[in-house]
Amino acid sequence: MPFTSQISIVAFESKSFISGVILNKPSRINYGKGILANLKRVLYSYQSSLLKSAPIKIHLDKKEYEISTNDKGAFDLEINYSIKSEPEIGLLFQNNKVEIQQEYPIFFKNSKSKIGIISDIDDTILVSHTSNIIKRIGVLSLVPPKKRKTIEFTQELLSFVNLYKSNVYYVSKSESNLFEILSSFIIYNELPTGALFLTPYLSFKELVKRKKGKDFKINNIQFILKNSPEKKFILFGDDTQKDMEVHRIIANAYPNNIARIYIRQTKKKINNRKQILWNKLKEVFPDSVYFNEQTDANVELKVLKKLLQT
Repeated sequence: MPFTSQISIVAFESKSFISGVILNKPSRINYGKGILANLKRVLYSYQSSLLKSAPIKIHLDKKEYEISTNDKGAFDLEINYSIKSEPEIGLLFQNNKVEIQQEYPIFFKNSKSKIGIISDIDDTILVSHTSNIIKRIGVLSLVPPKKRKTIEFTQELLSFVNLYKSNVYYVSKSESNLFEILSSFIIYNELPTGALFLTPYLSFKELVKRKKGKDFKINNIQFILKNSPEKKFILFGDDTQKDMEVHRIIANAYPNNIARIYIRQTKKKINNRKQILWNKLKEVFPDSVYFNEQTDANVELKVLKKLLQT
């Protein structure tokens, strides 16, 4: 029977967003532990059979919604009210129950905090070596989530923010295949358990050939901002991909909704291209911080404390 490999219910101020991915396999495989188990987990995720373009029913607090999965086994549903407490949810396919297999939280309540967090994942909260494909594949395949390295500066700041129960949204171009690995990493390292916005499931062939949508991050960040008009956001990213460009565009379009921007410096030296991108971001949004291993997190914790207590 089909089961969900990922599902979330995100409540905003006046709307709720339900999304997930459904696979065709009957149950999750027991991979065991260690390097070999992690390799099996990663390989299996790119061979999964998706429940494509199929009609499903969502039962949510005694209401029924009929929708369909897309060609990537994904589904989403917007509801025009904010869900206030964790709802009862059930999924049906051909009148059979779709099992929800997920240790990570499903429901994310809209926080009363006026400050929210939108963070990248790879090379922002964990070391992924995004700019080096060989290192990236090696770490992803051979290093279990509990042994992946965190970014200490980001971990300190996010852990502090978590004390104020601010909403956290992880917007990453990592594919949905990696949801279990990424969510396990977040839980193990006691980072805020925020909703994960990941790109669609990929097969092995697509992993090699397919280019992910360049507007994925911009579209999802805009979606969060448009549905959170009462909040200001702190953005976290790094300099390996297009985070500086994305955050510049967002800050330019939503200047009153951005409180601070953090960009991680991933290499010892900043090349000309990155320096130009940083200068452009800084020009649009002066309250931006380009941090590295030597940056004093205590200074930024004081800044965040003021923001969070306003």
